[in-house]
Amino acid sequence: MESPSATAEVGILTYPSVQLGTVHGLTDILVMASHFARSRMAEPLTIRVTHWQWDEDGEMVCVYDTMPGEAPKPQFIVIPLTLTSLPPPETLSGIVAWLQLLHAGGATLGSICSGAFILAETGLLEGRLASTHWACADALQDRFPAIRVNSQIRIVDHGDVITVGGFMAWVDMGLRLVERLLGPAMAAETARLLDRPAIDAPTYFQGFSPKLGHGDEAILRAQNLIHASDGRDVSLDAIAGEARLERRTLLRRFAKATGMTPIEYSRNVRMARARELLEFSNKPLKDLAFQVGYEDPNAFTRAFRRTIGMSPADYRRQFGQGRRSFGAAPEVQPA
Repeated sequence: MESPSATAEVGILTYPSVQLGTVHGLTDILVMASHFARSRMAEPLTIRVTHWQWDEDGEMVCVYDTMPGEAPKPQFIVIPLTLTSLPPPETLSGIVAWLQLLHAGGATLGSICSGAFILAETGLLEGRLASTHWACADALQDRFPAIRVNSQIRIVDHGDVITVGGFMAWVDMGLRLVERLLGPAMAAETARLLDRPAIDAPTYFQGFSPKLGHGDEAILRAQNLIHASDGRDVSLDAIAGEARLERRTLLRRFAKATGMTPIEYSRNVRMARARELLEFSNKPLKDLAFQVGYEDPNAFTRAFRRTIGMSPADYRRQFGQGRRSFGAAPEVQPA
């Protein structure tokens, strides 16, 4: 008898004025890719899609499920766009608290176009690069000045947070999730069926993609501490203290959960930040090295080359975008 495949769950947030076409289209992409995987992969992973909304009793409830049965536990949550307005304040606060709780438990959160306003309310985009539709870019930047908004990048994937903007952004989000869950080959096959071109480097920023769905809450606390500091100046003792574990236990469980040591993990976080600065700022390499925690630019260059495979200068020449202007004033305003 054939054993059941593993399952990953993607939850889609629905709310008053959400664009339903995006909700249904994204659901179709994920279900279709999951069907392909079952017929073509040796060890397929089935994608379960659930829809969630805030009910009259002030609770988040699942209103649709492609695999009814066990209680749903989304590992990814997507916030679709609205063409009119965001949820009213009392609903928005409940949604935001729910999103923060899921993220703290290891879920990846993603937004599509104006859905970035809801994601931004969680505080998880502060200090980070984010994408949205050009019509929303200025309003998002004005309301959340700590976010670095760039509407000319279709996808920004930080591992635990994904933002998508641009024409047919919901398709890009669907393909990115397929790539994360089923691999690039299945994503490419799904894109071909949709007649959607591949996402190339200048329109696709991918940061360090950490493993967050391992279920070890102590290690999640350690990871959040590392991310909060961009991997800078975090000692092993501080990480162990945040995790509330002895050093030896921390090292064992951290490696099991993430596949690397805390030091290696911190280095990857720092290099992801360095890549972002090289792509989207014109800072001199000396200043950039200092910003990511290296007093010696030569030490930074060696670490970057060892991790990324090329020097910082070569990386900037190949992928640097410089500073770009944002789009026109948005029509969608936060509630």
